[in-house]
Amino acid sequence: MKKILPLQGSTLIGGLALLFVVLGLGYSVLTPVFENSDETLHYPYVKHLADGQGLPLAVPNQLWNQEGTQPPLYYAIVAASTFWLDTDNMLDLLQRNPHWLFSDVRLLINDNQNLVLHGPPDAFPYRRAALAVHIGRWWSLLFGLLTVVGTFLLARRLFPHHLPLAVTAATLTALNPQFLRVSATVSNDSLSAALTTWAVLAAFKFTEPPIRRIEDISPLLPRSPAPLLSFAPLLLGLLTGLAILTKLSSLSTLFLVAFIIFWRLFFLSENHEAPLQNMLRWWLIMGVVVVALTGWWFWRNYSLYGEWFVTETHLNLAGRSHLSLAEIWNLRAEAERAFWATFGWGQIRPPEWVYSLLFLFSRIGLVGMGLALLGKLVQGDKSKPLPLNLSAVNFEVIIPLLLWAALNLTLYLRWLMEVGSVSHTRLVFPAIAAISLLLALGWHALLPRRLAGWFSRAVILAFLWLNLYSLGWLLYPAFRPSEQIVQPVNKLDVTFLDSLKLVSGQVDSAPTGLNPPATATQGDVILIDALWQTAATPDKNYSVAAVLLAPDGRVLARRETYPGLGLRPTRYLQPGDSFLDTYPLKLEAAVSEPLVARAAVNLFDFESDSRAGFPALDAGGSEVTPIVGEIKIVPKTWPKYEPTHTVQVNFAAAIALVGYDFTPPAEGTGQGTITLYWQSLAPVNNDYVVFIHLLNEHGQIIGQADGPPTSNSYPTRWWSPGEIIADTRSLPSGPDLAALRLGLYDLTSDQRLPITESNLPQQDNSVEIALP
Repeated sequence: MKKILPLQGSTLIGGLALLFVVLGLGYSVLTPVFENSDETLHYPYVKHLADGQGLPLAVPNQLWNQEGTQPPLYYAIVAASTFWLDTDNMLDLLQRNPHWLFSDVRLLINDNQNLVLHGPPDAFPYRRAALAVHIGRWWSLLFGLLTVVGTFLLARRLFPHHLPLAVTAATLTALNPQFLRVSATVSNDSLSAALTTWAVLAAFKFTEPPIRRIEDISPLLPRSPAPLLSFAPLLLGLLTGLAILTKLSSLSTLFLVAFIIFWRLFFLSENHEAPLQNMLRWWLIMGVVVVALTGWWFWRNYSLYGEWFVTETHLNLAGRSHLSLAEIWNLRAEAERAFWATFGWGQIRPPEWVYSLLFLFSRIGLVGMGLALLGKLVQGDKSKPLPLNLSAVNFEVIIPLLLWAALNLTLYLRWLMEVGSVSHTRLVFPAIAAISLLLALGWHALLPRRLAGWFSRAVILAFLWLNLYSLGWLLYPAFRPSEQIVQPVNKLDVTFLDSLKLVSGQVDSAPTGLNPPATATQGDVILIDALWQTAATPDKNYSVAAVLLAPDGRVLARRETYPGLGLRPTRYLQPGDSFLDTYPLKLEAAVSEPLVARAAVNLFDFESDSRAGFPALDAGGSEVTPIVGEIKIVPKTWPKYEPTHTVQVNFAAAIALVGYDFTPPAEGTGQGTITLYWQSLAPVNNDYVVFIHLLNEHGQIIGQADGPPTSNSYPTRWWSPGEIIADTRSLPSGPDLAALRLGLYDLTSDQRLPITESNLPQQDNSVEIALP
């Protein structure tokens, strides 16, 4: 067997960095502008600075909303690189899709995933505001890359003899799909993660005892300098202050770095001289630098909002929705999904089995870490070690990592309790290096050293596949309108507003996917296809209404959307454009008896008060109802009937009369009712009509009550074998009414359906029912 080559640190981190950049650019390109969560709030902050208007005010009814409370460093960097662009078309890019489905998971991958409308203004090659947004994303990607490199260097410093562990940790940061998405978004999250990671790395580096200097481990790691160089606290203060100027939650970075100084310089003081004096001196210098960098920001907050940290203002603008700890615990799986892979605004997701594997991966890593810590405590100085790989377990470095993760998880928990949104798991990403290191440590503690390199490579391949799947099978189709052009079966050729022609359509259902059954019932999804053609570009954006109508005109389901399921705004359509839309309608209405519903497609103005449909004109200019097809709707549970009178009349071995109920007319009404119970024996291709002749005692016809079964709400060609259908109809009554003669006939040919078997008197393919 071919021997595995040894891991090379510089080569592997270089490869991971390249993968991160390529995948990050993929997320940036395939996600349209403002389709990443909160990007609609972060970029207006950037534009406000780039336009020379200074820092925005965190007040209601502003585009940046609660993000106006954010410290300015990230926004200033992006503004400084985009101020030269004409971005006054930003509001065009922020046109909202009124039919956006928020966080609902869709049956069709491209069904109104877009919060805003897209068209030529944000298409490649990028221009104006679209280019500015992408420049902001590229800055975020650079900061994400710094986080990845920082994770690797930190792992090499803390676990110098465990290169596979460092590679695994760097992979869990670099190829985490959610971190990649965040790093391809205009937001301050990736800069916050980068500055925090490098501040912690610097803190560990500068407080390293001389006896533990790392030399010649990797060309990426320079020799450690003397641990107490005078510039060290200055640099730590600079990194920490910049982190706080990026995101207020980075105050935890200040506490964390201060703890590392305490832990390494004072608590583990046997390796340092004058530990107390050095610790206090470092704290003082670092604190002075942090105050010098950030003091003006906190003073501004107090002057404008009456609070130093402006957290109450932020929460009030974001909207409060409290969650209890018990409720948060019940939502823990959703929070973990958001840590690994949710895209758009949280609604674009891989299949649940992918999450199950990610959850299993996390659980094993956490269990391994717990066992490793317990094993290290139990083993002590025993010569015979436990069956765990504990060589990398060092409480001196693990305790700060645990504190790092715990601080950010606590802040996230506090956010959940105040705002109630579990989708913001990215708020823990300032600690993504710590989380990745701890998970990697847990896994490698469970693995024999000889398998460590193989495992690191397997993790790279698995997460690379997950990202390629997310890009190619989730994001790419989510924001691309269907290009399929298939002629639906029902031709219409009706025109709306002399602009859009509805060429043809059809209807089907899909309760468990896109493989349609013959019928639909409550809870199923009805799929309505419509083939459109543009005759002229409309003057504004119009909406499509797909409606499912019961025979009595009752609306069973209605779906409103822009054409292309939100991806083809009508004002961007060009003459000659043809496209096929599929509109999914969830059938929420319940029916008690089977019926055949009609599907109609119309065009209307969403901004109008009535939202009435525009006239649909046929080729001759006459207004018609744009019916695209019909579908059979059945109750969840088929009704059970017990006829008062059971009979057996077989019509052509296709339809049987199995019973009837007769209700004589109530006093003063002059009308009675009869309910005929039909059973389908075999499919038929025609819609048959029931004829009922009212007879007197001499057998003479004194009236008629003809009509289709169920008043045509459920015609016979839709019946399925085994079904029993109740057909109730009124009978004109009189004193001479003694019997009924009935049968079935084809209205087109006027031919009666032959009777092949009957236990009632029959003649001329009809049977006679004597009335009491």
